Amino acid sequence: MRRLLAASAATLTALSFASVVQAQSITPSSFSATMGIGSSVTVHKTITLGPSGANLVDLFFLADNTGSMGGIITNAKNGAAAILGGLPAGISYNFGVGQYFGDPSEFGETPASAYHTSDPLGPSSAAAQAGINTWIASGGGDTPEANFFALQQVANTTSWRAGSQRLVVWFGDATSHTETTTQAQALAALQAKGVQVLGFNSLGAGGGIDGGGQASAITSGTGGSLTNNFSSLTPAQFNAAVNSEISTATSTLDLTFGSTLASSGLSLSFVCTDALGCNHVGGGESRTFDLVITANSAGVYDFSTFANGVAASELDHIVVSATPEPGTLGLMGTGLMGLVGFVRRKRNQQLV
Repeated sequence: MRRLLAASAATLTALSFASVVQAQSITPSSFSATMGIGSSVTVHKTITLGPSGANLVDLFFLADNTGSMGGIITNAKNGAAAILGGLPAGISYNFGVGQYFGDPSEFGETPASAYHTSDPLGPSSAAAQAGINTWIASGGGDTPEANFFALQQVANTTSWRAGSQRLVVWFGDATSHTETTTQAQALAALQAKGVQVLGFNSLGAGGGIDGGGQASAITSGTGGSLTNNFSSLTPAQFNAAVNSEISTATSTLDLTFGSTLASSGLSLSFVCTDALGCNHVGGGESRTFDLVITANSAGVYDFSTFANGVAASELDHIVVSATPEPGTLGLMGTGLMGLVGFVRRKRNQQLV
């Protein structure tokens, strides 16, 4: 019921704004300035989401492939076409697929056998379907699996697009080993890459992948969601549940700002300045934020500013001259004058 109410509220919000704004944007769409080393400038910007919310999404499907996962893997293979075909429209997707088995700490396992990708990120839904079709239910025999190791690998080794909303759809039925990767390490890797995890647990809360609250910590810590008792669903319910969680995740965004700047010659910082805040922003809504640019070294810098999940075109051009700011020169001059005065006083004392 909570999700239905949230979805209804998000839909009403999107409809109310869609009549005002129909396309995503960041304004002003460009900014240029010439700065001296040590100076800073603040640029006031406004970001507007497209009518559907996110419109640039990297979607990664990850599943435990050990023997007990047969039913879920079968449903995933049979339902992949319906899931991929029923994704929210108006979004540029890249898809990835991976699977994991026992932890590398187990006898006979290696990092390469514990986790690997069957389809790296790309725009083809057919390739994603083919990747899911390679999933198997084999091996295992002990309860803990490589959940944390696999999630960390997905975060760190996937070629995420700059500015994308990053979602991992995770299927599993057992707790995780912690010898190779701890819960804290997995969560830190996911958070560092801005990845949201949508977990689907075969068992109830506190069981399966949520044993010891593991999946709850991962999903809540990344701003995702956890669906329990997933193995009891019919194939149709399976497909609907996956699509519902993806739709909920993409319909509103917690705006995380970034840039394509690859140089230390400038320092950038972002501050949400909107009275409504920059979390849970729905389709068509606008928010204001400040970009603070500080010049560190001379050069010419061209970069784009973005918010994850919003494919808006924007470009900034900054020229930093080698001459320090006048205020800096003034301070230097004051320091030199003080030094000269000190030397004169010292010399006069010696003469006396």
